[in-house]
Amino acid sequence: MVAAPTALHTMAFRSTLTATLFLALASSPSAAAGLRGLVGGYNETTSGETSYYSSIDTSKGGLQAQLHTLISPHTVLSYSQLWGAFAIVDESRFACSPTTINDVYSTYCWTTGSSTDGGQQCGSYKKEGDCFNREHSWPKSWWGGFDAGQGAQTDLFHIFPTDGYVNGRRSNFPFGLVDTASATYTSTNGAKLGPCSAGQGFEGTCFEPADEFKGELARAMFYLATAYMDQFSCCDVDAVNGSRIKLWQETMLRSWHSAHPVSNLELERNEEIYTVYQHNRNPFIDNPTWVDLIPDF
Repeated sequence: MVAAPTALHTMAFRSTLTATLFLALASSPSAAAGLRGLVGGYNETTSGETSYYSSIDTSKGGLQAQLHTLISPHTVLSYSQLWGAFAIVDESRFACSPTTINDVYSTYCWTTGSSTDGGQQCGSYKKEGDCFNREHSWPKSWWGGFDAGQGAQTDLFHIFPTDGYVNGRRSNFPFGLVDTASATYTSTNGAKLGPCSAGQGFEGTCFEPADEFKGELARAMFYLATAYMDQFSCCDVDAVNGSRIKLWQETMLRSWHSAHPVSNLELERNEEIYTVYQHNRNPFIDNPTWVDLIPDF
């Protein structure tokens, strides 16, 4: 009698498929999106996660520095490779159907590929819904521009597909709470741009993402502050100074992290970035309580 597959067999099978077949097809978004269905929907992390963090000792302090040493080395993608990566790591999330990708700033589901190939990559845009582009949740201008990113400019852990128009409206404004009545723009998924609500410790313009993405974006920011710890020589802006997150912004992000826990979709995206592309992980997705062990990002 042949034994029924165990969870361990399933994890090994998924990992093997992902590592071999996805790598072969990653350059073809349509093929990659179709293949992803063979292994999609499995939400447990693989046994590789445990060994990945084997060097981390949370009892001896300096956790952020330990994590920096671990996660900073990674495979750096080209900017053009992000388009194909979205077809795998962001395909059919939330309400999006298979072969389309999720948008964190709007309700639109996008088809990957350029307009000449039948896709919806930007291009120019005039309104919400025209096309999608590559959103750096930690804006490039905060570290001094694309070429000063030390790898952050193509790091999938903080780059998401977003509506080009809404991305442009967000610009490089910090995340924060915005009163609905005072919002100057509200997207189709409820993301808001406008004056920051009182009591946040900052007076200026804020961009508030929809609730379902607040925790994920907070963990993306904590990842970036850790992976690129002390690597940015610029800039002192509203939300950050170099790779350090300012107190008012960090307080907001910590509240979002606590209020919006890690989802299965977030775990899956983390696993696919690790296995297929960058070969590093976001530790605050795998171990959410570690945020509380780092007193200052």
